[in-house]
Amino acid sequence: MKHLFTIIAAIILLAGCTTKVKEAITIPTQMETKIASIHIVNKDESLYKIASKYNVTPKEIIELNPALKDKKLKKGMKLYIPISTSKEQEIKQDTVKQVEQPTIKKETTKIIKAAVILPFMLDKYAPSEQERMIEFYQGFLLAVEALKNEGHSFDIHTYDSGESTESLDKLIAGGSLDDCDIIFGALYPTHNKQLAQFAKQHNIPLVLPFTVKEEEIYSTPQAYIANALQKYIIEKSVEKFIEIYSDANIIFVKNEHEIEEKDFATQLKESIKKSNISYTEIITDSLTSMAAGNGTDYISSCMKPETTNIFIPTSSKVETFNTILPTLLVLKRDTLSTIPEFTLFGYPEWQIYAANNLEAMYEVDTYFYTSFFTNNILPEAVDIQTRYASWYNRSMQNRYPRYGMLGYDIGYYFLKAVSTYGTKMAENINNVKFIPTQSGFNFTRNNNRGGYINDKVYFVHYSPEYKIIKIDLDQ
Repeated sequence: MKHLFTIIAAIILLAGCTTKVKEAITIPTQMETKIASIHIVNKDESLYKIASKYNVTPKEIIELNPALKDKKLKKGMKLYIPISTSKEQEIKQDTVKQVEQPTIKKETTKIIKAAVILPFMLDKYAPSEQERMIEFYQGFLLAVEALKNEGHSFDIHTYDSGESTESLDKLIAGGSLDDCDIIFGALYPTHNKQLAQFAKQHNIPLVLPFTVKEEEIYSTPQAYIANALQKYIIEKSVEKFIEIYSDANIIFVKNEHEIEEKDFATQLKESIKKSNISYTEIITDSLTSMAAGNGTDYISSCMKPETTNIFIPTSSKVETFNTILPTLLVLKRDTLSTIPEFTLFGYPEWQIYAANNLEAMYEVDTYFYTSFFTNNILPEAVDIQTRYASWYNRSMQNRYPRYGMLGYDIGYYFLKAVSTYGTKMAENINNVKFIPTQSGFNFTRNNNRGGYINDKVYFVHYSPEYKIIKIDLDQ
């Protein structure tokens, strides 16, 4: 089992936490206390460019990577990056096997021992996975630092699980996890099953940060599934949609070029029928034809002026989005002589498309359901992104969801929960005071013997008043 030296400098910055790293990978002596990160060389990158990115000098990088004196940079090469001199702290270390920092705490503060088990993939070339896991962990460390400033203390143990089950078997057999107060991980289904079985045997809370598809894990009482299967999210979204829009005129827009429709659209249709609510179906070609001025009688007959008309595409693909959004905009602006009130309702993926379509989304009065959302202009989002850039000299990757924010939200929520409530965490899991940057939390159980499933869902509204409103469906 290899441990994460990649960002050990960030762990060391957490005064108030005890960080222990055992069974360390072999590192040359001159590097033991100087590593801040590992950089995977991309195509056409120069040593000067890499050094500038991390606020260090090319000479300092060469000192940690002696092979560079004789070799040229190649794509996929792993470089040890030194701690920037502006952030470097004195690190005392007895052996390569263990790194310890003194714990600064009040006598009344319990130190929470937490294990983080993720596939950092340090022994292979897997840049996409490495980037996601490292960014998640970096966000997690920011949460630890924030909680430390609030008076909490933690003993964080971090493990690279790799891909195989053997490494996790050795870790569990070695007893390193036996006295943990909480465990975070993992990613792969086989690892999730191993950890769930261990957590159940030892009665230790297990936080699963990523999507879990194995139903048996949902029956583990100690499991907290932070990113539930979409079926749970869709069920709640459909239920709330029917509750909010029971009097609306619902118009499904089917892309005749798409064979399968989204589960949300399918389940919504079924629920509408059971609730004796009528709906209409049209195809995208007829909608675009009418927007082009080829007669609007059909669309006018589908819409009702006395109520809200809601257009719902049955596909979430960007091609469908890019057809329907501008078409409705043209209908609203130019084509219909009288404009009934209408809105567009869709899918979580739409937040990815929003950057290039904000104006139209506002004007068409757009909604979508999602379990993740970040409004980048809100103070909490600005704050976490600013702190992340300050700590790590780079910005979070622009993906959905943002893994740095995911790590921060999950780390902060559960570490605060176990530090505040201890063995009473389960019954207080929905009482944690927290302002999320991206994720929300609301935990339910299928039965008294099952795990805790996060079913938090939002409706996000891009309103004609040029406002972005996140509607919490649990309030």
